[in-house]
Amino acid sequence: MNVVRFAWRSLRREFGHGDLATVFAALVLGVAVMTAVGTLVNRVELALERSGAEVIGGDFGVRGRQAPDPAWQAEAERQGLATARIVEFPSVVFAGDASQLAEIKAVDAGYPLRGTLQVARERSGLAPEPARAPPPGEAYADARLLSTLGVDVGDSIEFGDGALRVSRLLHTEPDAAGELMQLAPRLLVSLADVERAELLGPSSRVSQRLMVAGDAAAVDAFRDWVQPRAEGFRMVSLADAQRSVGQAFERAGRFLALAALLAVLLAGVATALAANRFALRRTDQVAILRCMGARQNRILATLALQLVMLAVPACALGIAAGMAAQAGLVEILGTLLPARLPLPNAAPALTGAAIGIVLLVGFALPPLLRLRGVPPMRVLNRSYATLPPTSALAYLAALAASVGLAVYATRELELALWVMAGLGALAVSAGLLGALLLWVLGRVQARLRGAARLGLASLLRRRGLGVLQLVGLSLSLCALLLLAAIGPALLRQCQARLPPDAPNYFLMNVQPDQREAVAARLDALGASQVQIEPFSTGRLVGINGAPPPRRGDNDDDRGGSGDPDRPLNFTWRSTFPPANTLVAGRFWEPGSSAAEASVESEFAERYGLALGDTLSVRVGERVLDFAITSLREAQWDSFRVNFFVVVNAGAVGDAGYSLISSFHLPGGRGPELAQVSRAFPNVTLIDIDAILSRVREVMQRVAQAVQLVLGFSLAAGVLVLLAALQSTAAERRFESAVLRTLGARKRQLAAAVTVEFATLGGLAALLAVFGAVLTGEILARQAFEMALELPWEILLGGAAGGLLLAIAAGRFGTRHVLRTPPARALREG
Repeated sequence: MNVVRFAWRSLRREFGHGDLATVFAALVLGVAVMTAVGTLVNRVELALERSGAEVIGGDFGVRGRQAPDPAWQAEAERQGLATARIVEFPSVVFAGDASQLAEIKAVDAGYPLRGTLQVARERSGLAPEPARAPPPGEAYADARLLSTLGVDVGDSIEFGDGALRVSRLLHTEPDAAGELMQLAPRLLVSLADVERAELLGPSSRVSQRLMVAGDAAAVDAFRDWVQPRAEGFRMVSLADAQRSVGQAFERAGRFLALAALLAVLLAGVATALAANRFALRRTDQVAILRCMGARQNRILATLALQLVMLAVPACALGIAAGMAAQAGLVEILGTLLPARLPLPNAAPALTGAAIGIVLLVGFALPPLLRLRGVPPMRVLNRSYATLPPTSALAYLAALAASVGLAVYATRELELALWVMAGLGALAVSAGLLGALLLWVLGRVQARLRGAARLGLASLLRRRGLGVLQLVGLSLSLCALLLLAAIGPALLRQCQARLPPDAPNYFLMNVQPDQREAVAARLDALGASQVQIEPFSTGRLVGINGAPPPRRGDNDDDRGGSGDPDRPLNFTWRSTFPPANTLVAGRFWEPGSSAAEASVESEFAERYGLALGDTLSVRVGERVLDFAITSLREAQWDSFRVNFFVVVNAGAVGDAGYSLISSFHLPGGRGPELAQVSRAFPNVTLIDIDAILSRVREVMQRVAQAVQLVLGFSLAAGVLVLLAALQSTAAERRFESAVLRTLGARKRQLAAAVTVEFATLGGLAALLAVFGAVLTGEILARQAFEMALELPWEILLGGAAGGLLLAIAAGRFGTRHVLRTPPARALREG
């Protein structure tokens, strides 16, 4: 027997029967989704590795609120490094009666160290050209600032106590590539102009950087020299480039990884079910070949070669489809990603092909192993070999390898573990509960009559297979509900956190005696959601009487400057703050004067704080001690005024403070806020309308990208569902023929099939809803850090749809059975 020729002829003949087509489709889907997500992740990582120095504006730097020591710059230059000083702060600029808060970026002549600064001579920005830092007296402004102020290239704007001429349109900054949300339009100026205007006072909200670039050994030597001397400063390295883009991509990546992981698992299950049916249908053929003298190994090699011949085009098609889908993801995510994504390396495509091989060998090979034990006497006595123990081990190894490759491609180990834990718990629960329910149905079935009795009898005759079908259906329906209901619900909740009337402006540095006048101005402008809070800055000097722990250079620094005696922004209230959730302890009663504090849970975790601990805060010349009595979760993306630390208003005394306010102003009224800036020059106005638009755009893009990957996952889930329901078609055909021979009518058999699959589908739907709710809650809290609002109408609708699909698939799969003459069905069986 020519193995290759026989395998090829058998493949062409058997492909149309459906089993191999299902295996082929499952392989294509698994390879495609893993190639798409893996390639996207790979391209982002390569972009960050290749352009990390451009993203941070140099090879290394130090950042702080105060100016770096001039000796550091001198030492860097002595070691042969190029240097650049960069100062960033918000400030209001004026042009006539128009005003706009701008992000001022002041640079010296050494800027930029890495990358290219591009400017344009016309407002259209159609012909950008490289440039150096702006000379004194000139500025580069982005198009949004020019539009808001109503000026053009060549016009002058008020800056500090003087004026600057906007000589160029700012087109591209090399070190702004990772800034997903820029607070306000950018104005690039000379550092000399800022120092001359004396805008860098002790209380100014400023970030100062000293960046260096040059030989790697010299950069390392300077890092080692400056790090012990830079107390209170953060080190700026290429890891910051990873974080800047990574934070923008993180949530999108997690949703994509969830869809990809479920797609791979479902493709594996579909492959196993379809290959099992393929092996069952090949049993008689193998027995005949054994009778004709064919050896076991050659028969097994022929069947395995069929699968290999199937896998090669499936993997090639899957890789091509995955690359096309990846291009679509890049287009959808757009500015969430670095501007210049390099071509991927071969690893994602190889990983996708490896997924296909694992799916094939791990999930399709075990059923074929049973065919080695088919005896020649099978032709006469219908005996059949049992499942060898090595098959179960192969399934477990394939499952582990698939998950491992999915984690390697998506870089989401935690997410994969939670998904596997949830689905594993569902599989065990479905198996145990299914066995119990079938036992109960066995006690009830004898008391029934007609179609109900026939349907349950058919299900109970194959209890073991019925339990396996219930587990498979439950897992596939659960995965479909996770993808179709839980995933979109999480995205909708993210979008719902930014309602149309979310605060879109902030006012800072409002003095206490200006409170009423500012509130009246806002009310006259039609502002809503107005929230005016006291704002005070102290220094965290102790935790439980000991100095606070020092954090690493790369830790989040929103609470202070990084030194042990760090600044702490806090507020005080008598009532619980909005846009917060109490997670532990109790909030003080209104009118209380106890020295109590409520701490945000993220801040508490960072410093190891717990209920009952004491915070010591120096405010002016006094040190105030507050006992922590509650922990909160703050909704930072609500754009309301939020603080890490809130203290009891009755225990503050006469601490100095200013006021901060957030509010929503209807569209078109923004220019009128210039009156507030003119009337109260000390007040800083922050326009975050552009940020809100950017956040909404990010959510929309993430939702679109996830929907693209969900298409693969949903298709894999449907494959599993259909393969599971059709796995007993041949056996059911034989049983139906026997019943028809004994006098059963077609209508009775059709009703019995409906009862059988309705029972199976109903149990699977209930278990799937339970599994989706449990897994969704775990994923929402552990992987996405949010509380899930369960979409019950979609979950119950999906369960009902799964039930109807199970009935429809059962009826569809048995339609030929009812039309086949009993004699023919018995002869073929």
